[in-house]
Amino acid sequence: MLAQGFDVVIVGARCAGSPLATMLARQGVNVAVVERATFPRDTLSTHIFEADGLAFLDRLGVTDQLHATGAPFMMRSNSRAEDFRFNVEWPQRAGDVGGSASVRRTLLDPILVGAAEQAGAEVRMAADVTGLVQDDGRVTGVRVRTRGREDELRARLVVGADGRNSTVANLVAARKYNVVPNQRFAYWAFFEGANMPAEPTNVFHRWADKFVISAAADNGLYQVIVIPELSELPRFRANLERSFMEHALSCEPVAEALEGAQRVGKLFGMVHYNGFFRDPCGPGWMLVGDAGHFKDPAPGRGIGDAFAQVDAAVPKIMAGLGGSLEVQDAALAMWGRWRDHEFSDHYWFANDLGKAGRVPAVFPQMVADLHDKGQIGRFLDLFTHREKPSQVLSPGRLFGSAGRLLRRRPQGRRALMNEVRTLVGENARHQFLNHRHAYATAAEALKPAGATEVDATSTA
Repeated sequence: MLAQGFDVVIVGARCAGSPLATMLARQGVNVAVVERATFPRDTLSTHIFEADGLAFLDRLGVTDQLHATGAPFMMRSNSRAEDFRFNVEWPQRAGDVGGSASVRRTLLDPILVGAAEQAGAEVRMAADVTGLVQDDGRVTGVRVRTRGREDELRARLVVGADGRNSTVANLVAARKYNVVPNQRFAYWAFFEGANMPAEPTNVFHRWADKFVISAAADNGLYQVIVIPELSELPRFRANLERSFMEHALSCEPVAEALEGAQRVGKLFGMVHYNGFFRDPCGPGWMLVGDAGHFKDPAPGRGIGDAFAQVDAAVPKIMAGLGGSLEVQDAALAMWGRWRDHEFSDHYWFANDLGKAGRVPAVFPQMVADLHDKGQIGRFLDLFTHREKPSQVLSPGRLFGSAGRLLRRRPQGRRALMNEVRTLVGENARHQFLNHRHAYATAAEALKPAGATEVDATSTA
């Protein structure tokens, strides 16, 4: 067995691992990246990322490569919450280069790996992590099998960036907490020949039992995601193609876009997914991206979350590498506290978006009130993590919007007040869990998060 030494070993080369390797290598850190797959390879993903993600990739230096994929940087959002609809420009801040984009992972991930290699990181594809190297309870490396050869990669820090079913997380027995089971499932597909708006626009419509997202994607393709309620799954799967198209075409802008279009490739789906947090770090290890935190995909934040975590992690990792092991542990712990504080509000918001049933009546009213006050950009900034749900959808705005709704519909007073009480109670519970985590059992923590890829022929 060959032993090699690095400053940092990163397990996983997708949207968390490769950018982290790039940013560290550019600062002179000796980095190795270990990836089980070979690229290009598709993976579970909404494929969509918002203005903050585009700005991050621009700072990473890959904007020209993104443009080369043909993916337009969308500047408008066509949104619906029950009967309230709006079509507005994405808010832009200093350093922004666009509102949102959809790039297939078979194109995006190789771009990110290429940036890491160009920065000087050593990238090993088709490499499986078989175990950890530990000294006195501290993780000091990983054992890797590559095409039948076993190697030991020693490092000051091991980073798990290997997704929901993280090998690193399981090996260090990272605890899950605040787990929320999914109430919907998702299928997505890409189409060619779509009749898209002249100004590239992403669609986000949630009404009744329907939920549809769409976006202009790379190479002239059009992406459609449908997110039905979990109770519909048996009926949906009985005729997957027909069910997908019926759900997609129930959304007017998507129906217009798909007139005369043809599907390209498989139908992909995600059926079983729990939202969770995991312990973010420990002696010699940390988790970034979906490995440490996964939330309902309804707001399409998986890629953006990975970028944001990496951006915040780099200075803490650099500070740790420059000091003692105690300094490193303290720096990573600080990052972990930041992660939980930064993402908790958004976690509960995403879970609310992904609930089964109709949108609570007061929610569209709150959005309408923001629109009427010229503040709809604040709502859209919830999807870029530039605003917090607790601030934009505050208790004060909740009660104010409920009052306006009552004046318009006094006959629904009892139902509305019950709804408001439920929302207030849920918010109180969420705030409690943000500080007093509800930890999963050891068996639940190790339970697989579900298939990462499901196609039309699968029943996983």
